[in-house]
Amino acid sequence: MTTALNIRLGASILGATLALLSCNVSADLVIPEVAEAQKRFQDNPGIFDQTDQYCTEKTLDAVCTLPGTVFEGGGKGQCKRELTDTKISLQCQRTESVEIDRKIPDTFSIDPPFPSVTDRFCAKKKAQDTCSVTLSHNGKQETYDGVCEELRDEQGYRFRPQVRLLLSCQPVKKAPERVYTPVSTVRKLFSQGL
Repeated sequence: MTTALNIRLGASILGATLALLSCNVSADLVIPEVAEAQKRFQDNPGIFDQTDQYCTEKTLDAVCTLPGTVFEGGGKGQCKRELTDTKISLQCQRTESVEIDRKIPDTFSIDPPFPSVTDRFCAKKKAQDTCSVTLSHNGKQETYDGVCEELRDEQGYRFRPQVRLLLSCQPVKKAPERVYTPVSTVRKLFSQGL
């Protein structure tokens, strides 16, 4: 009798274990605050919490200008909404077409040592050497001077990114850092069209 009970108990435990293992298991990788901000972004197409210095006192879709050359990130733009962390930002986004064909190999690694790659403008050069970039700006070829910089390039998930070390031709003069200013409650209400 004890043997039969042990066999039935063992079979029940085995069955329960197999049932648990066969279930689809998924984990929510989005932080609750970010999920809430994403929902607000989708549910309120006109609202924003802060503006960058180029869209201050401007409305959604207004024309704006980013300082610097197109290689530095400058040019004509439009005030668009962007989700930055847990805030909805109205920021100037460049509307001009700028393409740089760097011909960088698609090589990344999760674990060190990370692969070292070079763009075509810094081939056979080292960090801090001068370089020139040829880019397409609104379909027209333009050339700009730069400097070879070592960067840590990441893609993928926040907690387990793929990494590579990149030697790349970058502008000598960097684009100004975006500075965000909170929007008043009254402006938030008007941005929703209420």
